[in-house]
Amino acid sequence: MTHTILMADAGYETAAADLAAECPDLKLLCADESAGALALASSDVAGLIVGTASVDEALLNALPGLRAVLKLGRSYHNIDMDSVRGRGLEFACVPRKGPNCVAELALTLILALSKDLVINNEAVSLGAYRYRGLKPEITAERKMAFHWMHNMRVHEVVGKTLGIIGMGEIGCELARRASVMGMRNLYYKRSPLSTELESIFDATYTGLDDLLAESDYVCVATPHTPQTEGMIGAAQIALMKESAYIVNIARGGIIDEEAMIEALSENRIAGAGLDVFTYEPLPAESPLCALENVILCPHIGGGTGTNRNIELGAALAEMSRVLAG
Repeated sequence: MTHTILMADAGYETAAADLAAECPDLKLLCADESAGALALASSDVAGLIVGTASVDEALLNALPGLRAVLKLGRSYHNIDMDSVRGRGLEFACVPRKGPNCVAELALTLILALSKDLVINNEAVSLGAYRYRGLKPEITAERKMAFHWMHNMRVHEVVGKTLGIIGMGEIGCELARRASVMGMRNLYYKRSPLSTELESIFDATYTGLDDLLAESDYVCVATPHTPQTEGMIGAAQIALMKESAYIVNIARGGIIDEEAMIEALSENRIAGAGLDVFTYEPLPAESPLCALENVILCPHIGGGTGTNRNIELGAALAEMSRVLAG
């Protein structure tokens, strides 16, 4: 039996064509710039896949044969869930590879900063114990040189507050991971999530100033737009605790890099984990390269990379399973 599937977001036409041979049980309809989801709606459509497009009661009513709605990503703020549930439709989410990769790096940087990992690795590899007058001795169960470099920046993240600026798919994936680590999640975005989604992601909305003042780790995960250009400047950094860290896995231009460097150099914030910069590659002469309280990455947040074929392919495979019961 062939099921008709409607992709509500434009831009997936090529991916759908590429994947058609792999999904012989699915007939794919894709919205595009000339025809939106509502224009393609019919009683033949059994499954609806949506990324960022709006799914409202009018669209659902135009799909009388609909059985399942599938969200690309975990944050279904753009879907009228009351109508979906009222219709008794199956609903599921398929995590997106890209946001997962970036969220993994953000948490990696948070954990690495909490253990001052780069400095501790350097201390061991360079034999810095010699400057403390220590000599290597054989270890046993109750005999070891615990914390032999006495690094006072090492701490645990459990009980710490993570402030996420921008609660899109990356922010939501990060909040899920941080919650498992025992962190408290605050977030800031233009439009707060629903109470339901806040509960799912274990995150509490707050204003930007309060987020900066309360957080032990501040993660920038918002898109780079004219509105967010330089949104974290000297005044915002001044609100942060001296013991707080900033993590940027979004875009370099969102943070005033010079203001951040000045704060890091003067220990007005504890450190930073950075995957993105104002100029990329990061110029070799950047002061960031000489700071000991900074961990730098060459924009690796996207992991092994993703594309619409990968994401749509995962969604279609899940839709096949849902429609098969």
